[in-house]
Formats: sequence, C-alpha cells, structure tokens
Amino acid sequence: MTTATKTPIKATWPVSKVQEKAATLAASQCLAAFQVLSKYGEEAIKEYQAAARGFRVAHLKSLGVKTPLELATAMAETEANVFGSQIEVSGDDQSATLTYNSCAMWNAMQKVGNLTPEQQEKMGSGFQSCMQDLAKEFGYKANVEMEGQTCAVKLSK
Repeated sequence: MTTATKTPIKATWPVSKVQEKAATLAASQCLAAFQVLSKYGEEAIKEYQAAARGFRVAHLKSLGVKTPLELATAMAETEANVFGSQIEVSGDDQSATLTYNSCAMWNAMQKVGNLTPEQQEKMGSGFQSCMQDLAKEFGYKANVEMEGQTCAVKLSK
C-alpha cells in the first residue's frame, strides 16, 4: 500500500485575483440557476429570487442599515470588497445613489455567459426588478438608470 504525501495549500492569490474568481464563480452559479429554473417557468424564478433576496436582506439588516445612504454604502462595500466592483456612493438620510462605474458581476456574467443583446436586456431588467424588490424590504424605492457601461441606482424614501 502506498502512502500519499499531503501538501498543504496556502492562500497566495492577490486580492484582485480572489475578487475576479469570486465574481466568476457567483456569476456562473447565477447563470446556471436561471438556465435550470427557466425550464420550470417564471414562478420558479420568482421563488428563487425571493429566497436569495431574503438572505441578502437578512445580511444587510444585521449590519444595522437604517437609511438609504447606509443601505447604499453597505451594498457598495460588499460588492467592492467581494467582487471588485467600482462603485461610488452619494446621498443622505433621505436618498442615496450607487453609481456602478464597473460592475464585476455584470462583467463576469457577460464573459461566462457570452450573452446576446437580448439576454443582456433581460438581465438588465432583472437587475432593475431585483433592486426595486430589495429597496421595498427597507421601505424605500429604487430607480435604476443605465447609460453605456455606467449604472446608477437611486434609493429614496
């Protein structure tokens, strides 16, 4: 019987590579989920989105988010740190805006999914609905404006 040598693997990747891989893996999981769920109809997709949103809302509420600016900041910090998105936040206690100068998840979905213009349009509409539903969980409204590669999400009371 042969004894295998165990080699411990240490985390050595720079943060930028970790973020890129995290975005790629998350995008792959989302695309796979939507491909499978689409076979079962719109109701299955809505159920999945509600469940996923529930976890995200619970996380944001655990951070003590109380104002549109706190919500925007928490969302932007998570996306910037985990996925490497480039987001600017502005606003106050009444309204806030997240400006995505580069959305790592969107970029990864385009790369992994090789999306057609029609699929990109559908994904954009899905993002808008997702932001609106998330904002409602906090008693806010969300307005999404996409222009070129920039996307702005305005949260307001």
